Amino acid sequence: MQAKGFQEEQAAYGTDEMQSLIGQVRRWGPAGPAYQVLKIDGDGNAVCEVIYSGEMVTCPASELLQDPIAETLP
Repeated sequence: MQAKGFQEEQAAYGTDEMQSLIGQVRRWGPAGPAYQVLKIDGDGNAVCEVIYSGEMVTCPASELLQDPIAETLP
């Protein structure tokens, strides 16, 4: 029996999972600055606002899934 190759439906992150990031407040790494995910564009990039500075940042949404959810904002 031969194993199938990579199939699109086997992609690591689904569209619904990316959309669930919208509105979440996370941190870049365990002690990094907190940010809020504002939207996911059609290319799979997330538009985020850094809480303390108000800076707008765009980055791949798939990378945000590795960041911890911010439990407190000092």
